[in-house]
Amino acid sequence: MITSYGISEAGLIRPVNEDCILVGTRLFVLADGMGGYEGGQLASSTAVAAVKQYFDAHPDTVYSESAMREAVLFANHAILHQKVSSGTYQEMGTTLILAAIAEDHLYWAHVGDSRLYIWNTGRLTQITKDHSFVMTLVDEGKISREEMRAHPRKNEITRAVGIRAALEVDTGTIALDSPMMILICSDGLSTPIDDNTITEAFNDCGRGEEALKACAEQLLKKVYEAGASDNISAILVQYIPDELNNGAES
Repeated sequence: MITSYGISEAGLIRPVNEDCILVGTRLFVLADGMGGYEGGQLASSTAVAAVKQYFDAHPDTVYSESAMREAVLFANHAILHQKVSSGTYQEMGTTLILAAIAEDHLYWAHVGDSRLYIWNTGRLTQITKDHSFVMTLVDEGKISREEMRAHPRKNEITRAVGIRAALEVDTGTIALDSPMMILICSDGLSTPIDDNTITEAFNDCGRGEEALKACAEQLLKKVYEAGASDNISAILVQYIPDELNNGAES
């Protein structure tokens, strides 16, 4: 059983929402745009629309790491083409995360600092690695993961969709062999609150869409209490193997 819920809000500071999400039946997409308010909006919406277009145009495509990578590259080309054809918003780009569930596996592709998390039996794991300046400092041992949350350059990303034709895309596959919660979110959610806060919300989450909605609202409440200085987007996906479903609400 797959149950999902998505939410995207502008937050308390920014006048517009530069994030864009797609919550499908098995395909989930999140983009966090950059390059000025209008440019960011255009980049994220173009990327999400391009991913949907890619899979709509290839209905027989089997979800795989390769297919996810190709969809990201298609989105990259779409934004670059938009820049050439319009002559505007030359600085625009976007983060992009795709996740798809097929045959008890989760396939994902990722560029930027939006994140994919997995929660399983009370444990939260960040699956993606941020393509960001502060993550480079963490890798070099110059700052801790906790220090990166308040670093003055925490919003600088080192890889984005729509900047250049050559694009490196991270991909992965996760076996879904037990009940899991999947969280895809922009840094507007992951920066203001810590992993413990996310874990607590998931630990309290029941089954079904209403439970996911309540969980998402709990997370947003914590972000707003922390100031909500950025756009906030989250897609929550609850996966329960069919043999464990026992007729639970979908």
